[in-house]
Amino acid sequence: MAKCNVDRLIVNANELLTCRGPQEGIRGAALRKIEAIADGALAIQGEHIAAVGTSAEISAQYTAPEVIDAGGRLVTPSLVDSHSHLLYGGTRHEEYEAKVTQRTPAMPLDGGIRYTVRKTREASDRALVEQALRDLDVMLCHGTTLLEAKTGYGLEREQELRLLRLTAGLRHPLQVVPTFLALHVLPQEYAGRRRAYLEQALAALPEAARLAAYCDVSCDPICFTYDECEEVARAAHALGMKIRVHADQTGDARGALLAARLQASAADHLDYASDDGLRAMADAGSVATLLPGVTLHMCEMTPRFDGAALASAEKPFMPLVARRAIEAGAVIALSTDYNPGSCPSPSMQMVMQLAARLYRLSYAEIWNMCTLNAACALDVSRDRGSLEPGKRADIVIWSVPVHGMVINRFGVNLADTVIASGRIVVQHGRLASESRSTAKEVPCQ
Repeated sequence: MAKCNVDRLIVNANELLTCRGPQEGIRGAALRKIEAIADGALAIQGEHIAAVGTSAEISAQYTAPEVIDAGGRLVTPSLVDSHSHLLYGGTRHEEYEAKVTQRTPAMPLDGGIRYTVRKTREASDRALVEQALRDLDVMLCHGTTLLEAKTGYGLEREQELRLLRLTAGLRHPLQVVPTFLALHVLPQEYAGRRRAYLEQALAALPEAARLAAYCDVSCDPICFTYDECEEVARAAHALGMKIRVHADQTGDARGALLAARLQASAADHLDYASDDGLRAMADAGSVATLLPGVTLHMCEMTPRFDGAALASAEKPFMPLVARRAIEAGAVIALSTDYNPGSCPSPSMQMVMQLAARLYRLSYAEIWNMCTLNAACALDVSRDRGSLEPGKRADIVIWSVPVHGMVINRFGVNLADTVIASGRIVVQHGRLASESRSTAKEVPCQ
């Protein structure tokens, strides 16, 4: 009997999508190309991929005690979600109905971020953690194995640090990367006292730096100014933190230019980013993270730019930032921005499907932006985001044979099997029994 020399094989994939590319990310015309190995296979040793090739090649070189027959289905890297707000209290479904129907509710709503902040502050640690773990279960079942999770709903030093401690303490097969959102929006109790709020944010940074690798700041007309964000970001960087930026969501506040100046790992939203800002980000290597779930949920399908030149009669509902960012040469990622207000969907599959419909991106562009480029946004592209020897074995076997079907079909979960760090964590669309103590009771809806 042949000696088993790896732990696990996956064979007989109709397509094995590698999503390989430069470690610094895929840009421009290269985004439209993607490697799909027909009758593909791979070998897994421990937590990492040992080899990738055709089924004939892998079967000739490797044996294993466990062989997974993909049965003519699609095999890809797992999805990376590089922007979320995982811990929060309350729900804003009533606010959303009032928005889409444009009706005044019978009882006035304490809506927006201030409502979420109040509910988050009122929630117990246990309630916040239990909800976060349930959400992580759903994300994992939909094919995400790496998630960035920001604070932002405490809006006060101790509350923000509380959220960061809870986030850093989460234990789940889906790996969570904590980010301290030092500047989100100015809370009501600090109206007229902006400097005092900045000082309390600065005072929180030393402890935040012990719990999180990243500090985020919101550079936007309704949030904080370029100078305010730069001050806090530079203080965080001096403590060893990497920088992320909420940039130019409601107007051009020079957030993209700030991200480039700070050499931020990523800047997100960017709806109103200038062409100069996008080009500067491309030169600096800062990843531009776009959020089509927000575009849909906030009813932002019509371009909001000034000037008729940017709104063509042929494509009146196409948000233009995606194509502008590609033309600027930026590395682009896609993400959920999962949160209770502007995007309450935790599914990266939904993000992929919306990116085609709203941003007119090709299938290859979308897959590259949700795998390798998203890993670049979290500075882990050396180890994540593609199926290559030496990389972490984070893999999805889908219930369809080709990669385009994951984007063409919508409204159902198409991830059948999810492998995280070489371990099967989702099987037949449900959490594997060893993944969580409640796994057998949690269907993947």
